[in-house]
Amino acid sequence: MLLMQRHIDGKNVLDSFRLVSGGHSPAIALLAFWIFSLLFSSCTGLSKVGDKSYLFTGYSIKIDSIKHLADPKAVKIELKSLIPNKPNKKFLWMRPRLVMYGIVSEPKKKHGVKYWLKHKIGKSPSLLADVNLPNSATIFENRLQNRGNFNAKVKYSVTYSRKTASVNFEVSPGPPYLIRSVRYPEGNTVISREINKLFAGSVIQRGKTYLLNDFDSERKRIDNQLKEIGYFYFNPEYLIFTADTTPGSRFIDISISVKPETPANALTAYRYNNIYVLDDYKLLDYHPDTTRFGNVYYLSEKNQFKPGTFLDAIFFEKDSLYTKTDHYNTLRQLMGIGVYKFANARFSQADSMKDRLDVKIFLTPLKKISLSVVVDAEVKSNNYAGPGLNFIYKNRNTFHGAELLTVTLGEKFETQYKGDSKGRSSFQTTLDGKLSIPKVVPFKFANKSSKSYIPKTEIAAGIGIFRRVDLYDLVSFNTSLGYSWKPNKNITHFLKPIEVTYSNLSNTTAEFEDYLVKHPTVRKSFEEQFIMGCGYDFVNSNILSSSSNNSFYLAESIDIAGNIISGVASLINGHGPDPQVPYVFLNLPYSQFARIKSEMRYTYNLNRKNQLAWRFIAAAGIPYGNSSAMPYIRQYFVGGTNSVRSFIARSIGPGSFNSKDAGMDVYIDQAGDIKLETNLEYRFDIYKFLKGALFADAGNIWLVNEDPQRAGGKFKFDNFYREIAVGSGAGLRFDFSYLIFRIDLAFPLCKPYLPEGNRWVINQVDISNSSWRKENLVWNFAIGYPF
Repeated sequence: MLLMQRHIDGKNVLDSFRLVSGGHSPAIALLAFWIFSLLFSSCTGLSKVGDKSYLFTGYSIKIDSIKHLADPKAVKIELKSLIPNKPNKKFLWMRPRLVMYGIVSEPKKKHGVKYWLKHKIGKSPSLLADVNLPNSATIFENRLQNRGNFNAKVKYSVTYSRKTASVNFEVSPGPPYLIRSVRYPEGNTVISREINKLFAGSVIQRGKTYLLNDFDSERKRIDNQLKEIGYFYFNPEYLIFTADTTPGSRFIDISISVKPETPANALTAYRYNNIYVLDDYKLLDYHPDTTRFGNVYYLSEKNQFKPGTFLDAIFFEKDSLYTKTDHYNTLRQLMGIGVYKFANARFSQADSMKDRLDVKIFLTPLKKISLSVVVDAEVKSNNYAGPGLNFIYKNRNTFHGAELLTVTLGEKFETQYKGDSKGRSSFQTTLDGKLSIPKVVPFKFANKSSKSYIPKTEIAAGIGIFRRVDLYDLVSFNTSLGYSWKPNKNITHFLKPIEVTYSNLSNTTAEFEDYLVKHPTVRKSFEEQFIMGCGYDFVNSNILSSSSNNSFYLAESIDIAGNIISGVASLINGHGPDPQVPYVFLNLPYSQFARIKSEMRYTYNLNRKNQLAWRFIAAAGIPYGNSSAMPYIRQYFVGGTNSVRSFIARSIGPGSFNSKDAGMDVYIDQAGDIKLETNLEYRFDIYKFLKGALFADAGNIWLVNEDPQRAGGKFKFDNFYREIAVGSGAGLRFDFSYLIFRIDLAFPLCKPYLPEGNRWVINQVDISNSSWRKENLVWNFAIGYPF
C-alpha cells in the first residue's frame, strides 16, 4: 500500500512506517524512511540533474489533419525516428541506469569494472538543452515536404515538471500535392528511345501523391531495366527529374531526362567479347595454363575440376548483350556448386571494339578435404542428459566434378538423472554418408533451364544402432535417391523417387516384452519393418531473404510406401494383402502407408526489439493394405523442448490416454498417427545478447485405428478439440549469433489425460506450493530457437 503513496509528505510517511514497524524503536522507522526516500527520490536520477537543467523525458506528436497524409502510421514512425535524443529509460518510477551513471565517479581509464558500471550499465542524462528543437521542427517539415505536403508547418511547446521536461510537437501537414502528368525522355538518341519504352511500368503515376522516395525507386527501376539490355556502365544518378508546380491547384508536372554530362560508355549497349574462367585463382605466384572450350578460355594451374563442372553454370555468351540477370545468376550458380569460397566477375572494355566487354571470372576453391569434430550436450525435458560426438569428413571434389561427399560418424549417450527411471541410459551410434552431385543424373535435361539456382542429385545411405539399456536394441538402415531444385529464391522442391528403410527390434528384455504383449498395436509398430517408397517435399520461405516486418515458412511433404510391392504381390497371388497375414519381400514384412505433413511458420516484427512468432503443424499417417499400424520410426510425437514445452518429451497422448494410469513407464515414448500442434511466442530484447520470451503451446497426437490398450487414443472429429494439451511459460535466450542457448520454464494449463470437466487446471496454478512446482514445472534446455 505504501508503494502507492508517492506524493505524501515526510511526516505522514514516517507515521506510516511507525505503524509498519509495530511500535519498535525510532531507529528502525528512520532507517525505513531513509530507504523509502532512496527508492522514491534518488532512484529517479533527478538529484544528479543541475539546478538550471531539465531531464528530457520524451515527446509527443499530434497531427491536426491526418486526412492529408497518404500513410499516417508511416509518417508518425518516420517523424519519431528523426529525434536523435532518446529519454533515459524508466523502470516503474525509477531510472536505474541514470542513477548508476551518477553514483559512479568518472574512471581514469576507458576499461575496467568502474568504466563498465558507469558507461555500459549506466547511462548519461538526456537533457532538454541537448535537444535542438528548432532543428527538429525544420527536419519534420522537410520530411513532410518529401511526402508532398509542401505547406507543412510544425510547432512545438515544452511542458516542465520539477526537473523534467517533455516536448509536444504539433504538426499541420496541409493538403498534399498530386502528380498531374509524367513525361519521359524525348529525342532521337537510342538511350532516350529505350527509356521511353519503360514508361508503362513507371512507379510515378498520374493522380498519385508526390513522394520523393518514388523518384529514387523509379531511377533504380530504369537502371535495372537498362542493365538487362546491355547498358553495363549506366548509373541511376544519370537520370534527372524536373518537378513543375506552376499548373497550380496543388498539381505537379513531372519530366524525366538523361543528364547532358552523362559519359559515352553509359549510353552504349555492350555485348560480350572474350570470356575467361580462372578456376583456382590466387593473388600471388599464380601461373595457370590456358585451354579454350568453345568461346570460353579456361585458365587453371592444378586442373582439379572437369571443365563441364562450371561451363553449364556460366550464362555469358560471346556477342550476346550483357544482362544483369545473367551476371548474378552466373555467380549464384557457381557458388551453388559448393566447391568455391569466392566467385567474382570483372568486366572491362575490349581493346578491339568499343561496344564489347571482356569478362574474367575469378574462382577461389575451398579445401578439397576437411575433417571436423562437433561436440554437444543436451539436457532434455524428460530428465535425460548426455553428451554427443560427431566426426565429419567432407570431400568437395570426389570425382573431379565438384561432387560433395559427406560422411558422418556419430555417438550419443543419455542417462536419466532424476525421476522414476533414474539411472536408465541409452546409446546411439550412427554412420551416414551423402553424395551431392551438382546436376540431375541420370537424366540429361539442361541445367540452364534454371538459371538462378543449380539443381542437385543426392544419394544417401546410413545405418544406426539405438540401444535403450534394460529395454531393447533397434537397428535401422536407410538409403535414398533424391533431386532438389529451386525455381526461385523462396521455393525449394525435393523429390525422392526411391527411399528404402529397414528397422529391426532386437535384444528385448522381459520387461519390454511384457509391455509389448499388453500392447499388440505398439508391438506391430516395432516389428521388423521394411519400407520402400517415395517422397516429395515442398518449401516456400522468405525467412532468409525478407526485409519486411514479416516472414513466412511453409513446408509440405508426402511419403508413400509399399504400393509397388503390394501391386506386384497382388498380381502374383490374385488378391490384395491382409495386415493380419502380411505379404513379405525378401522374407521381410513390408510397410504400406501414406503420410502427409504441413508446417506453417509466421513471424511479425512489432519493432526492432519485439517479435511475434507462430507455428502450426498438421500431420497424418494412414496405414493400409499390408499394414495395420504405422512403423514406429514414421509415427509422430508431442512434448519436449521444441514442441509443447509444458510436458516432458514424447509424453502426451495419444488423445486422452493416460500412460501413468496404465502403469506405463515414461521411458516408453507415446506415439501416434495424427498430429496437431500450434505455438505462439512473443520475443523481446532484454540486454544486448540476452533476450526473453513468453509463449503458449498446444497440441496432441491421435491414432487412426482403435487400440483397446490405449483407451481414448483414437482421433474423433467431434471430440479431438477437447483433447488438446495446452501449456504456457517464459524463457531466456542467450543469443551469441554463432550460438543460441535457450532456457524455457513451462507449466500445463490443460491436461488431456484428466477426466472431462477437470482438464483445465489454470485455477490450480500455485507457484508458491512446492508440491505443485514439483509436479507441474518443466525446465527445457536447448540450443537454438524452438521454431
